[in-house]
Amino acid sequence: MKILLTGNPNVGKTTLFNALTGAHNRTGNYHGVTVGVSSRPSSKRLGLGEICDLPGLYSLDGLSMEERLAGEYINRQEGEVLAVQVADATFLKRSLKLTKSLLARGIPVVLALTMGRKFRARGGKLDCGRLSEKLGIKCVEVDALRKKSVREFSEYLKTLFPALSGYKAACLRSSVGERTFDADAFVAQPSFSECYSPAPFEANRLTKLSLNGFFALPAFFLLAGLVFFITFGAHMPGVWLKNTFETLIGRLAEFAGGEIDSPIVRSLVCDGLIGGAGSVLSFIPQIALMYLFLDFLEESGFMSALAFMTDGLFSKIGLSGRAAFSVLLGYGCTAAAITSTRALEEKSIQKRAVSCLYFVPCSAKLPVYLTLLSSVFENTFLGAVLLYVLGTGMGLAVAAFLKKDESIFLMEIADICVPDVFFVAKKLLFQIKQFIIKISTTVLVFTLIVWFFSSFSFSGVCPAEESFLAHICSVFKYAFYPMGITDWRAAFAAVSGIIAKENIAGMLSVLFPEGISFSFPSACAYLTFVALIPPCISAVTACARELGRKTAWGYAGMQMLFAFLCAYLVYFFLAGGAGVGMAVLLAIGAYVLGRKLYKQTRRKKNAAEKGPRAAKRLKTSGRT
Repeated sequence: MKILLTGNPNVGKTTLFNALTGAHNRTGNYHGVTVGVSSRPSSKRLGLGEICDLPGLYSLDGLSMEERLAGEYINRQEGEVLAVQVADATFLKRSLKLTKSLLARGIPVVLALTMGRKFRARGGKLDCGRLSEKLGIKCVEVDALRKKSVREFSEYLKTLFPALSGYKAACLRSSVGERTFDADAFVAQPSFSECYSPAPFEANRLTKLSLNGFFALPAFFLLAGLVFFITFGAHMPGVWLKNTFETLIGRLAEFAGGEIDSPIVRSLVCDGLIGGAGSVLSFIPQIALMYLFLDFLEESGFMSALAFMTDGLFSKIGLSGRAAFSVLLGYGCTAAAITSTRALEEKSIQKRAVSCLYFVPCSAKLPVYLTLLSSVFENTFLGAVLLYVLGTGMGLAVAAFLKKDESIFLMEIADICVPDVFFVAKKLLFQIKQFIIKISTTVLVFTLIVWFFSSFSFSGVCPAEESFLAHICSVFKYAFYPMGITDWRAAFAAVSGIIAKENIAGMLSVLFPEGISFSFPSACAYLTFVALIPPCISAVTACARELGRKTAWGYAGMQMLFAFLCAYLVYFFLAGGAGVGMAVLLAIGAYVLGRKLYKQTRRKKNAAEKGPRAAKRLKTSGRT
């Protein structure tokens, strides 16, 4: 038995999927969170068999990429399949059109109504028993955030399994299953109000404020600035917690060093384990604050309003407002953000969005930034803000450079609400757990390997300058000479970020136990390079799944060259070559502007050659 969780976007399908299976798939109060099919057996105590979470869709012949994916998956189903159509109780009429399409494919449907408490709080009337009789299909109310409701819902589904073929026949004979069924006319019947009667819908105050351009954007930037200040500002909770963690880790290293007699084992534990992976773990408080901010935006519904408000800006660089979702997700994890671009309207927009996301700084870069900033600069808050602005601005500039045409933007705006505190806390704890697991596996293993190769040579234990690693990595340092960096350790640390960005912070801690000593121009150049290098292997792999292997590695290769070039220019500019550096920047700017003007002129010329109608369409092309 296979259960398909389907329905319109943003009705609670993935939240219900997580409750039924124990999974931790990403959720959010906005359109297009789920962009792929996720299949998993239900938890053993519920015993429902295989459950599939599908992307949201309005019809089986949708226009967007994730709608087509969901429609094709449903059309391929054979054998015993039960569709649980999750529907927002406030917008039942809209969901019935999809119900009719599912029954036309011969798939039995159970209508699972969510948001029942909010629906009744607004004055709505809902009687699932009488609604089932009226529609001819099973209707049941479920609250995925309450264990009792989820357990009762699963027991209800299990009662249908023994006689599924009979229920399928009943569904096909139902009112919704009729070929002439009209959802608008059906809901308008006077008798229908006895079981379902929605209150007049009106956006709440938070939603109205979030759609006010004079309030929403300033409020977002003010909130983002406040989060950055709390996270990176001196004497703020983020820095205080980080220092506390560092103190505890330092005491642990001192204790371990005093208890271990063997110099080799002491170096392994103190320098490799605690000094490498432990130094990265000290950034957990600041990463948690960043994740908390993103979780609040996702679960409150403010993301959809932000997408609407920024559509005008994003349209000028060849993206749509929906790309704002992916950009904000990119601050958490680039791989997840790249996967989310599947919800964009067109493949060309997806390519531009992915090229932008390659530059957006993810949470894994945060430990690297803070490790370098705290060693070289006094004001880590200002430095962190500038690095985030640099990465984001460069990504948007790349998208604008690749802009070709504009597209129509249509999106349903979610109702803004105060997110459930317990749900957000649970989501945050899982994200922190995943970060710790990554540090305890990938980064720890890599750190131990590096410790071994930096501590031994063919003659045995030796200083790092004579080790295996020094001989292997000495070739890397030549690429960093134009940044004023001649130390192979800094070069290797930067290159290690290709696997995982957290590796850079770990390597700097292991290879520089005495501390990092860069000149100001070299430090700025090194930070610029780290800020602009390609994302980790998992993000490039996600890009390969979406756009192909050739495109993914092509983007990564070009970005690596671009990062080196920018780092060279920064060092040259700060080390005394300001005049020449300015001339180079002006030349690059002139080339970019000239190329854009040439393309616009060529496009207008081609449109004029095709006729006045095409020229008029090009001139008046806009966005909805």
